[in-house]
Amino acid sequence: MRINYKGFMREKIKRDVVTISPDASFFEARRLIHEKGIRHLPVVDQNNRVLGIVTDRDIRQAAPSEATTLSVHELNYLLGKLKVSTFMTPRDKLITITPDTLIEEAVQMMSVHKIGCLPVLEDEKLYGIFTETDALNHLVDIFGLEQKGTRLTVVFEDKPDAMIGVLEAFKRHEVNLISIVSPSFMVEEKRIAAIRIRTGEYEPIVKDLEKADYAVLSIGKWPSI
Repeated sequence: MRINYKGFMREKIKRDVVTISPDASFFEARRLIHEKGIRHLPVVDQNNRVLGIVTDRDIRQAAPSEATTLSVHELNYLLGKLKVSTFMTPRDKLITITPDTLIEEAVQMMSVHKIGCLPVLEDEKLYGIFTETDALNHLVDIFGLEQKGTRLTVVFEDKPDAMIGVLEAFKRHEVNLISIVSPSFMVEEKRIAAIRIRTGEYEPIVKDLEKADYAVLSIGKWPSI
């Protein structure tokens, strides 16, 4: 059996990236950000090497204050002369990843560094971009939130065979899993798992779990069936 998905960035990356030249004007950068509905605009040279990045925040900060005494004509003239290279975040200040970075590692990097995107580089050339929206979409996918089913919050012991009884209950009722997510933290020395199963008939399963001494803390249908 051949499975191509391995959990690396190259399998989830957004490749059709909107880019801009360092010599482009302020107006061109602002137009692309507004028209394309994006927040991050990589700045590349003619060989697709990354020189920096422009964000919607950079655009706002580069624009003159409303308190300026300049006329509209003067403002347009000055902004027309303002090149992207003068207000972008330069390459040496960017945190980047490669196509072979694990997806969860990229999400963690964004959280730790409090950044909204990670340019993905291969041999210093732009391979793609991973944004906070992509990170959220990945979490939605991991949790199986777009698939109809029932969510059970189950308590179990922190030991190697703790989940066997849960899985056996699902097997007895011929129910398929959508996802299992267990946080790394402990609650009163117990592990908690958010388990999504592909059924709306959860009552017999919950009874089985409770009979096997698994506490079911909450039950919810997501999305509504």
